[in-house]
Amino acid sequence: MEGRPASASNLVHAWEMKGPLGTLAAIALVTLAVAPLARADEQTRESYKAQVEPICQTNRGANEQIMAGARERVDKNELKPAGMQFVRVSESFGKLIKRLARVPAPVTDEHRIKRWLEIMHVLESRLRLVGKYFIAGEKIKGTHESILAERSGISANNTTIVLHFHYCRFGRFDRG
Repeated sequence: MEGRPASASNLVHAWEMKGPLGTLAAIALVTLAVAPLARADEQTRESYKAQVEPICQTNRGANEQIMAGARERVDKNELKPAGMQFVRVSESFGKLIKRLARVPAPVTDEHRIKRWLEIMHVLESRLRLVGKYFIAGEKIKGTHESILAERSGISANNTTIVLHFHYCRFGRFDRG
């Protein structure tokens, strides 16, 4: 320790640390400096909602047109046209899922969004089955599957309740 008092030990100046402690301090400083920059680009619940709601709104409008009169057709036992409506809405719904999956989820809600998309895939397949059963003339099976589809929609809504969606909420698919 030439030229330094014994009390200075590892510190030459307050900003010059030597050895492993100095390396650790430098890494910590760089991490603290970069962390706020990473968070600036991070998706929030509000920004996620702002990106997906217009997608859902457009899809909802299209699905309402596709499903117009479906309930009345089922009630009148016009099952084949009603079934075709359910198949078409499931295809539209599948496209919605693909578009929503491309939107990056907020880090804090990644698991929730992933689960939401999984439930939406279940809903899509249930809607397709409703259509297939109605096309085949199996009203009871189609009605049962539509109840299961409605339950899947409720489950999807419950999964994302913290996001306070309006257009990305799912209800009955047989309203006309």
